[in-house]
Amino acid sequence: MIDWNDLPYFIAVAKSGTLMGASKELNVNHSTVFRRINAIEEKLGTRLFERLSEGYELTRIGHTVLQHAQSAEDSIHSLERAVAGKDFELSGEIRVTAPMSIAEHLLVPCVAKFRIDHPRICVNIIVSSALYDLSLRDADIAIRSTNNPPDYLIARKVTDITWSAYASKTYLKKYGRPANTKDLRKFDLIGVDESLLTIEAYKWLMDHFSKDNFCCSASDVKTISSLCSESLGVAVLPTNYFDKQLIKLFAIKPEFKDGLWILTHPDLRQVARINEFSKFLHQYMSTIKL
Repeated sequence: MIDWNDLPYFIAVAKSGTLMGASKELNVNHSTVFRRINAIEEKLGTRLFERLSEGYELTRIGHTVLQHAQSAEDSIHSLERAVAGKDFELSGEIRVTAPMSIAEHLLVPCVAKFRIDHPRICVNIIVSSALYDLSLRDADIAIRSTNNPPDYLIARKVTDITWSAYASKTYLKKYGRPANTKDLRKFDLIGVDESLLTIEAYKWLMDHFSKDNFCCSASDVKTISSLCSESLGVAVLPTNYFDKQLIKLFAIKPEFKDGLWILTHPDLRQVARINEFSKFLHQYMSTIKL
């Protein structure tokens, strides 16, 4: 009999092509991945991978097994969501993912207030801008800035976010002050990691200016702000972003209004603790000036 717990290891190696890549994805030691792959091949009585110098490559039978393994994994996750969807108790754990700036300034105080009335619900905060797969239960709730939330998720819009250029006093004193968006070509800019390119304003920034304009980049708004505070360059940040070290210069033109959304999987809409926290989170964030 196949141990179904071996399937994620097989799928991860098939996707990454290496034991190291799979170990990073699964957050385990690469020797564990090696042992699991050998175990599933031994149980099936066939080689699923060719061990090449550049990595692991699926055999013909490996490709067939991968199709069935992915189908089985999808069914298991669907079963987990279906069972979770019957949970009517206001207790248990919730995993919420949000970018650092949102987690620090909005999510943390929201959780503190929520826990007053719901002490039996444990909220685990995952600080990340990455697109966590809610279908795989990587997180139960995601807070993301985007104009195009995935169709397969329940998306509740909190507000629109507009964008402005910012710089530190030291930078402006040393290099002068840009007058408008077009003028930014004459200054050093702080870019963003590809994980933030779902935000229209940041996609425009990276597409609109040449590589020579960018002095550095970061994968979250908080770090972008910190780099700007250190006088490395001009940054694009939410219009209402507050940092006493920074000066707001002007609104970015063309104007972008990226939505801030609370995302959940539809299979979890009837989970009492998730539904309760989602409503509380939406109400709390709607009252805060972003």
